[in-house]
Amino acid sequence: MAITMQITNFAKNITLKMANFQLLDNFKAKHPVLFHSILAFIVFLAGIYTCLLLTDVFTNHGEQVKVPDVNFLPLQQAIDKLEAAGLEYEVDSIYNEDYKPGIVIDQVPVANSMIKAIRPVLLTINMVNPPKVQLPLELTDMAGSDGITTLKSLGFRNVTTDTVPSDKAGLIISVSVNNRQVMPGTKAPLNAHINLTIGDGSMDIMEYDPLSDIDRDSLIQDQIKRGLIQIEDDSDE
Repeated sequence: MAITMQITNFAKNITLKMANFQLLDNFKAKHPVLFHSILAFIVFLAGIYTCLLLTDVFTNHGEQVKVPDVNFLPLQQAIDKLEAAGLEYEVDSIYNEDYKPGIVIDQVPVANSMIKAIRPVLLTINMVNPPKVQLPLELTDMAGSDGITTLKSLGFRNVTTDTVPSDKAGLIISVSVNNRQVMPGTKAPLNAHINLTIGDGSMDIMEYDPLSDIDRDSLIQDQIKRGLIQIEDDSDE
């Protein structure tokens, strides 16, 4: 009896499925455009769902990695720690005299942050060799205080001054880089010692006389003979 019931139910299910297929065929025959539009929409939704599933698989959706602390490590050691954690990285560089050359001085995201493995960690390292910067062409004859301000604005931090006797009071007479006198426009590393020699104004400008005493006397005698110079006689007649 039970077997007969199972056979009966199976037959009913087959009959219903066939009826459903028959209904679809009838609908397709009566409304072909609408049928294909609905079918295309279903395929479109299935495609979007498949893409979302694949995105979850390939981007490790929901999986996050803890960012290790690599601050103040040499670059290679920092890279090794990030790779061991399964993280990508990007490297930028700046120059800062306050830190050792070649070490990581900043990282983004910060240490102990939780991020996706596909997000790179930006490392900022301190340059091994300081960049060179051109000294301003107008540095000489500039006021000493202005010269110091200009150099420091360019990034030079080790700037000193001394004075020499000169008629140019307060003006820069010469420039030295690491104890070597250079011309304005020279390039110097940012960690170089820059010294500005400034005039103290203690000297007067001397008038230039191209004639010697003998030449001057000869010229005066010649002008007297030619009547260009007249000598007045103040003696009593």
